[in-house]
Amino acid sequence: MKRTLPILITFVVGVIMVGEFFIPHWRYRALTGEMLEWGIILAAGAFILGLINLVQVHLPTVVQRGTDWGYKAVLLVSLAVTLTMGFANGKERLASGMEATFSYKWIFDFVYTPLSATMFALLAFYIASAGFRAFRARNAEATLLLVAAALVMFASVPIGEGVPVIGEYLVVLKDWTLDVPNNAARRAIFIGAALGAISTGLRVILGLERSHLGGE
Repeated sequence: MKRTLPILITFVVGVIMVGEFFIPHWRYRALTGEMLEWGIILAAGAFILGLINLVQVHLPTVVQRGTDWGYKAVLLVSLAVTLTMGFANGKERLASGMEATFSYKWIFDFVYTPLSATMFALLAFYIASAGFRAFRARNAEATLLLVAAALVMFASVPIGEGVPVIGEYLVVLKDWTLDVPNNAARRAIFIGAALGAISTGLRVILGLERSHLGGE
C-alpha cells in the first residue's frame, strides 16, 4: 500500500493535468488551477524538508570538525543569517505589500549576486579550456566545428567586419550559420529533450518509473 497509493495518486493527478491541454471547459481549468496551487504548497513543504536535511547532513561534520568543516560552517551560518533577515518583519511586509527588508535585500544584492557573478566568471576559463580541446582538427567533424567557431568569432568582432572586400560577406555567412544550421541543430536538441521529458512523464504516470518512491 505504501507504493500503490502514491502511484495511484500520481496517475490520477497526471491524467487530470494532461487533460488541461485537451479540455477547454472553465470548470476543468478551475480544477487544474486549484491543483497547481496545491502543488505550490507541496513545493514549499519540500523546501522545508530540504532545509532540515541540509542541517542534518552538515551540522554533524561541523561539530566533529570533519572534512571541510569550515565551508560547511559558513554555509550553516549564512543559512541562519539569511533566514533571520528574511523572517524579520515578515508579517508587516505581507500585510502592507512591502518589498523585502533592507538588510535582506542588501544580502541578496551585495553578497549573493557578486558570488553568483564570480562563479559564472570562473566558468569562462573552463569553457575556454574545453573549447581548446574540442577545436582540435582531429577528424572531419572537429574540423567543421573549428571552422564554424572561428568564422562566428572572427565575424562577430569589429576587426572581422572591417576586413576589406570580404568583411561584409563574412558577416552574412556568420548570420546564415547561426540562423540556419545552428538553429536547426538547436531545435533538434530541444525536440529530443521534449520527447525525453514526455516519455519520462508517461513512465511516472503509468507507474513504470518508481525512483521517486525510493525504488529502482
